[in-house]
Amino acid sequence: MASDVTLKTLGDWDKEVALPLKSLLGVSTDITGRTGEKACRVAIVYMTQTAGRIAKKSKPRRRVLKDQYGKYVETYDSKGTMRKLYEWAFSDTNRERLPGTFEDARVIKWEGLARLSWSWGTQRLGGRPKTRPLRGTSRLYTITSPKANGYVKENRLDYILKAMPRGWEEEVRRKAGNRIMAQARNKLEAKWRREMGMPKRAKGDPRATASDLSKYFMKVNA
Repeated sequence: MASDVTLKTLGDWDKEVALPLKSLLGVSTDITGRTGEKACRVAIVYMTQTAGRIAKKSKPRRRVLKDQYGKYVETYDSKGTMRKLYEWAFSDTNRERLPGTFEDARVIKWEGLARLSWSWGTQRLGGRPKTRPLRGTSRLYTITSPKANGYVKENRLDYILKAMPRGWEEEVRRKAGNRIMAQARNKLEAKWRREMGMPKRAKGDPRATASDLSKYFMKVNA
């Protein structure tokens, strides 16, 4: 039953949006015919796909900064620790010269990582990650309790919140919900067409208009 399944979210999303996620899960199960468990999987995949699309993509090169020690760029390791790489550190006159060049250091190796990271781990749910995750940056686990059963998808990339635009939680919920509602609408329309003896609507065709449907209703002459 839809009421036995919940989708665990990180944050008070239901306080920020008009339609709770549990209502969308009810639509997903009651109309599209999914099981409660599959409705959870589909909803999470849709949300991670949306999050990946709206995540900000970093610039291909790091910004050059300057302090009393000279020009430098900021780099971060997988734990989020920042390191300053100074231009003079790549000089041949430096006793502990760093390999490569300062221009090499400006290139962001993992450009677009924030976008890719949302799909990591979702293959268990039917998603299709394009790359393997960095260790420790993604977690997918199951909730099982007397009151709720479902999945939680965590994105642990250190700078992921900086890469997301303001209001991203609501946009993710809204767009994922729109996809589920569109599927429910199409399911109901297809069922109605069958019951009315109407031909199937071709893929890509616009929705039926009043003039298209008029011949299926009785006409009374005054």
